Amino acid sequence: INAWINMISSRSLYVLVALASQLQPVVLSAPATESSCVSSGGSSEKRGECLPPNAIASKQQPPPPQEQEQEQQWKWIPEAEHRCNITRISRTELHRRFGPKGLPRLHPYPIVIYDDGGEEEQRGKRNAKFVEKTTYENLPECFEPGFNVTLSSSNSISAHRRTIPLTQYMHEITTANDGAGETYPNQLSNETWYLFGETFADEWKQMLLDYEMPPCETCPDRELSALAFGVGNRGSGVQWHTHGPGFSESIHGRKHWVLYPPDRKPTYDSDYASRYWMEYQYVNIREEDELPWECTLRPGDMVYFPDGWHHATINFDTYTVFVSTFTTEHI
Repeated sequence: INAWINMISSRSLYVLVALASQLQPVVLSAPATESSCVSSGGSSEKRGECLPPNAIASKQQPPPPQEQEQEQQWKWIPEAEHRCNITRISRTELHRRFGPKGLPRLHPYPIVIYDDGGEEEQRGKRNAKFVEKTTYENLPECFEPGFNVTLSSSNSISAHRRTIPLTQYMHEITTANDGAGETYPNQLSNETWYLFGETFADEWKQMLLDYEMPPCETCPDRELSALAFGVGNRGSGVQWHTHGPGFSESIHGRKHWVLYPPDRKPTYDSDYASRYWMEYQYVNIREEDELPWECTLRPGDMVYFPDGWHHATINFDTYTVFVSTFTTEHI
């Protein structure tokens, strides 16, 4: 082989380079026809949507090098295993400790409550109907065609609003950032839209009747609580804020909670959403006693957040659904 290579003259190399430079790359793309519609299923390409041809093509091809670099540069990764320093307690143990009424009024510390048994078993026991009706495919069927939702910006006080059809919002979050279905840490909070907190209309109240209330003294009476339904994508969430006590349960997907007691208000940049704080402040905390209370909720888990505690949330999955129950015993 070496002898053969040595026989190639500099002129021959010049000819080979010239020929190679004239070759045209072949780019394949999805045809702009109705055949780009896909069947129903679990992934974003399998949800019965008719996406633009270029959107489907972009999801079939690897991201450009600059996007790959951006995905790899983050220090706080949702998929990683994260610490949980909040007491986790099963429903059975909760009732053993506190009695048949469940968690007493104004409990002072956060608690994560999980169902007895594995994830599949617990889904069969509780909220099974609600879980089914809130899948990506079924949620729009709970409302009239063209049903509008009011979105909030992801800063602490949810200062901005945007009203669009529910189906449009679901498509936007699951195809955000060129099909990644993700909210990046460096996205401004007033440009990051989130469905949560504006779900008190009669249509939402009717839909939420199938949701089983948390195990607490005041929860059985729905008139003494306010339910809020939420949907977000990977990396979305609400920046640090505080309010009265309540519960939040993950229905689909995982959700990470970080909390500080009322006398330890964290510092944060209100121009960005919660993932920004995890990326640029949390990872630089060196002292154990300066870290927040935190835990990741899996489907069927719920967290109790005490009155006045500072907290922020980050969703871990492209389609994350949750229900928050705001109780009134602090009033």
